[in-house]
Amino acid sequence: MTYYPLFLDLTDRPCAVIGGGKVAERKVLSLLDAGADVTVISPKLSSTLAGLAAKRTVKLTHLKERFKAGMLEGFFLVVSASSSKAVNALVSKEGRKFGAIVNVADAPELCDFIVPSLVKRGELSIAVSTSAKCPGLAKELRLELEENYGPEYGEYVEILGAIRNKLLKDKRKYDNKERLLHELFVSGIPELLRSGSISELDKLLISILGRGYSLASLGAGIKE
Repeated sequence: MTYYPLFLDLTDRPCAVIGGGKVAERKVLSLLDAGADVTVISPKLSSTLAGLAAKRTVKLTHLKERFKAGMLEGFFLVVSASSSKAVNALVSKEGRKFGAIVNVADAPELCDFIVPSLVKRGELSIAVSTSAKCPGLAKELRLELEENYGPEYGEYVEILGAIRNKLLKDKRKYDNKERLLHELFVSGIPELLRSGSISELDKLLISILGRGYSLASLGAGIKE
């Protein structure tokens, strides 16, 4: 199977998760983190999911019943995390009937998409997949990446994003944009962020880009 890699904007999209255990919990949390409007269909919920469902500030609805045909109309994305193979097969069939994209835990043959192992650092996302051949390997690679790419990379991306936006509007530097960004990529910014050397980082940015590119000018909000 060859998969097309992509990132979906799920903001306010109606998504359904069938199941209320630990696997379903992980799926729900990741969907909520993406801004989805989540409905969980299950007679019971894990304590974490039950707590979330009780909060009015969280876009999570609990349908306290067993899954049956006809429940998936109107959903954009459906995830089945049931312990029952029969339920998972029915969810896959029903989701596709209503035009939803479907993921079934540990059953790639029933899926329209699979979920990669993910390293998330602010706006930086690094996804690893073995196309469902060996999820354990994807997890091991993710753990390695987590060691190499710490939380400072979230700040790094914010700084680079602010710089790129300013370069796009700076006619004097626009033609050299790619060269300047490459200089930043190899200049050791993550190491300075990791060590908290913010004043040194400011000097570095100004030396490469000029005085209009200090952290304060960029509005990056990085503090020592």
